[in-house]
Amino acid sequence: MSAFTPKTRRLVIERDGGVCQWCGELVRSDDYSLQHRRARGMGGSKDPVSSSPSNAVLMCGSGTTGCHGFVEANPVVAEGRGFRVRQGVDPRHVPLWSWRGEWWFLLPDGSRVQCEEPPF
Repeated sequence: MSAFTPKTRRLVIERDGGVCQWCGELVRSDDYSLQHRRARGMGGSKDPVSSSPSNAVLMCGSGTTGCHGFVEANPVVAEGRGFRVRQGVDPRHVPLWSWRGEWWFLLPDGSRVQCEEPPF
């Protein structure tokens, strides 16, 4: 149980306004993906947080192209903005720095809450 369900996919796309959260560009229906902020690991994950909206963010491209490809190729930069979360850390507690220049906590129900400053 590590893939995003159609319901989760819809919630994330709606929450993120159809916009890549790294660069702010409107995503095309044929060139976008949902980034797992905390990687699923080999073989997936049974942890329900792995497939929840709090672990997903809308990005242009795939794991090798666009902003999603950039995040995969630059894990330190991505972690600094909350697009990557270390194993063992709950993504619900790691804010995301969006293209708007704002910190957000991504919640399991598909909503988000702005955070004034990152808590780290």
